[in-house]
Parts: sequence; C-alpha cells; structure tokens
Amino acid sequence: MIGFIGPTAARIANIVLVVVGVGLSSVATAAPVTLRLGYGVAAEEPLWLLLAKPELGPNYGKIYTLDATRFPASDKRAQAFVADAIDLASSSANSVIFAAAEGIPVKIIASLSRESAKAFSTTFYARAESGIKAAADLRGKTVGINGFSTSGELWLRAALKKAGLSENDVTIVPIGFSAMEQALESGKIDVGMFPQPFAALLEKNMKVTKVFDAKYGVPFDEELIVLTGKEEFLEKNAVAIRALLDDLKATTQYYLDKPEEARKILIDSKLVRVTPDVYLKMNDYYHQPDLTVDPEALANMQQFQMNAGFQKKSVDVKALVAPAYLSKP
Repeated sequence: MIGFIGPTAARIANIVLVVVGVGLSSVATAAPVTLRLGYGVAAEEPLWLLLAKPELGPNYGKIYTLDATRFPASDKRAQAFVADAIDLASSSANSVIFAAAEGIPVKIIASLSRESAKAFSTTFYARAESGIKAAADLRGKTVGINGFSTSGELWLRAALKKAGLSENDVTIVPIGFSAMEQALESGKIDVGMFPQPFAALLEKNMKVTKVFDAKYGVPFDEELIVLTGKEEFLEKNAVAIRALLDDLKATTQYYLDKPEEARKILIDSKLVRVTPDVYLKMNDYYHQPDLTVDPEALANMQQFQMNAGFQKKSVDVKALVAPAYLSKP
C-alpha cells in the first residue's frame, strides 16, 4: 500500500530535499585544496611544466591548487619539509632513503626523473686546460657538489673508490648548481657537478672535459628526483593528491611528446633561464611516463649507500613507496 504524504510530511520532505541539495552543491563547489610544494632547480621539467601551464592538467584549480616555492638548495627544502613549512617536496631519492633510515616520516608518491644509461646522466666536468681527464686525476683537487648527504656526494665517493682514491684525497665544497659554473671558471673548484640544464649551458659557455658521470661508479639505473609527502597529510588529502598526480602524468606526457614546445613554455614562464639555442635541444634525463617508482632501483641504491658507508641504518624501501595515489592506466 502506498502511503499518503500529508501537508506536514510534505513540508518535511521538501526541507530534506533542500538540505540534501545544498549539501551536494557545497561538495561540488568546495574550494580546491591548496598544496604547499617545495621544488628544486634541476631534472624536474614535467613538474615545472604544471606550474608554468596548469591548464594542461584538468584538475588544477578545481580539486587542488599549488602554493609552490623554489628552493635552490636541497638541504633547505628538506628542512622546510621536516618543519611542516611545505606539504610536498621534490627530493633526491638517495636523500629520501637516507632521511627515512634516520627516522624522518616520508613517503614517495611519484618518480619525476631517473639516472639511467638510456639518457643523460649527471656529469662532473673540469676546465679543458686543467689536465684533469678521469676520476684518477682528482687527488689533491677541489670538487664542487650540491651538498653533503646528497646523491652528488654518493656519486663522487663511488667514482673515487673505483679510481682507487677516497674522500680524504680531495677537498669537497658544497655549491648551489646556479653558482657551479662560475666557481669552476674562477678556479674556486677544479671539478664541478652539473645536472641538466646546467650541463648544457656549461658546454656552451666554456671549454670543458667530462671527467665522469653518475653511472661511472654506480652502474645501475637510479631514481633521481621523486615527489614526497608525509603519510598523514597524504591520507587526509588523498583526493587532491590523486588529482595532482593525474595532472602531473598529463604534463609528463606532453613533455615527452612535445619536448621543444614544453621547454619553450618553461623559458617563456622564466622557470628556466637558459637560452633557447641550448635548452630546446638539450639531452635530458629519463622520465617515467606513468610516474611509477622502481622499488628494485631503490633497493639497489640503498645497498650501494650501505656498502659505501654513506648510510648506517637500513629502511624497508618497499614500504617507503606509496603507489596508491597513482591512478592505474
């Protein structure tokens, strides 16, 4: 039997419908979540592209927005992350493993670039007239890297060891990538570490000799730059994080499909200050199209760090990766 809705019941039903409608409307028009992002100065082109042209990602401004801060030095970015001054950080994968082993709560949610024999590898250069041609020539020399407890220090240690030298045979100076070329030119350092696009710019501006690259002492593919967050924040903002990574996939594919167009956007937005004749044809790092992180690479990296004495404690690298925020193809 169908019940009869009287006037009072009808009014109640209408009120309920209005309330439900308002609720659904408020969900649909809720303000996008602001994600505070710290990013760096090298090997992050797909992420920079999202900052430069957010309309490439259909979710930007609807589900999330980015409050992005550029950190020239990786240690300052790490400090901001630990202090909760930023929510997400692009970080050196080696540094993330090291930090996690020291008890820093961090999760890797995406791969931004990799060190691979299939593409460009971070390179250590000397002035052409210096006579330095190989890692074995570094005894008594001054080497510039981007900071201590970084991938750069690990690659240098590995190269020295392979050449029969140790860290004690050289003087290590931490220098930001943007100042590395000037330090090399002025003679402040004898050898400097150059990622892209700094390597391409250096090769145009100076006569240099490639001494070794990251794959010389570490003969396997590595995760280079990864995107990280803290588990509590990621869980609380899961919808926004998934939307961000979906957009980041879109900009990564755009960058891979149209590298020159993408790089021109980065130059025009001044996120990259390298002349087009150098940057548009630059040999770049490997970028994983679907952003998935390679846990085997992380395990190899950790073992290498342990063997080199760079890392004293180990961490479960598989547990370090949080793949759930990446939408499956």
